[in-house]
Amino acid sequence: AITTVAAPSQPLPAGGDGFEITRTYYNMAGEEVNVSEAQQNERYVVVLNITETNEWPSRIVVTDLLPAGFEIDNPSIVNSANLSNFDWIEEVQAAHTEFRNDRFVAAFDRSAGDNRQITLAYVVRAVTPGVYDHPAAQVEDMYRPQFSARTATGKMEVVAAQ
Repeated sequence: AITTVAAPSQPLPAGGDGFEITRTYYNMAGEEVNVSEAQQNERYVVVLNITETNEWPSRIVVTDLLPAGFEIDNPSIVNSANLSNFDWIEEVQAAHTEFRNDRFVAAFDRSAGDNRQITLAYVVRAVTPGVYDHPAAQVEDMYRPQFSARTATGKMEVVAAQ
């Protein structure tokens, strides 16, 4: 028997089973924006909306890989990235969050009967001009990995500041 583990040669399509996930970008005033041509040094609020279709208790993890031209403003370091500064975003208490240099990660312990809607948000900054792949955001049940969902992948550009 031979077992191989590798990344797929083509990106997987958006979709999944057991969850739905969407990713939307907003400017700092709360207006929806398209980041296919993000401006260098601009900050954006990334909002992830997750719906879990199963009613049982679960432990889920949400991972949003960043395009290479973006960096996260960690709210532990940059006070202006605290979600309490944005009255248009409801804060959610996760069991665990990480603001890494290449991704945002959040984990939740869900009980039966919990609200099956989760809205997460974090702040990114466009830093390095160039054209980049825009990886998918994904959610999965940590102990039932067959239940997962992902957004579409794409391309985006960070346009140099004038």
